[in-house]
Amino acid sequence: MIDDNIENKKMAKTNRYIADRITVFRTAWKELAPQESFAGMTLAGFEAATALPITLRDQILALEKQVEGRKTERTKADVGARQLLDLVVNSVRGTPQHGPDSSLYRALGYIRKSERRTGLTRKGLEKSSGANAA
Repeated sequence: MIDDNIENKKMAKTNRYIADRITVFRTAWKELAPQESFAGMTLAGFEAATALPITLRDQILALEKQVEGRKTERTKADVGARQLLDLVVNSVRGTPQHGPDSSLYRALGYIRKSERRTGLTRKGLEKSSGANAA
């Protein structure tokens, strides 16, 4: 089990840098031995064989940017929805058939007027009157 965990960490590190390694291999091969064949393939074959991981990474990056854009759109839409929710609840408060003490007002998630506390607090007398006399 410990060996599996170590192996997973190694794989994650390797996978993170694979695109960089592919780029280094392509560049070095192109600059230093473009006509040579290695591992039974030419430079063009190697580039074709390693195109999928690069393409997938590019696609993932594009999708991540789309998600960021959608999140921004969602935030803007939330502002408009929040304003609309405020308008609706204020309208319920101002409608004589419902108002701030109605079950609809409560169902919208607000505290009905009759359920609110007054906010009045009364402080009790101090128990040790000897401390005040001194």
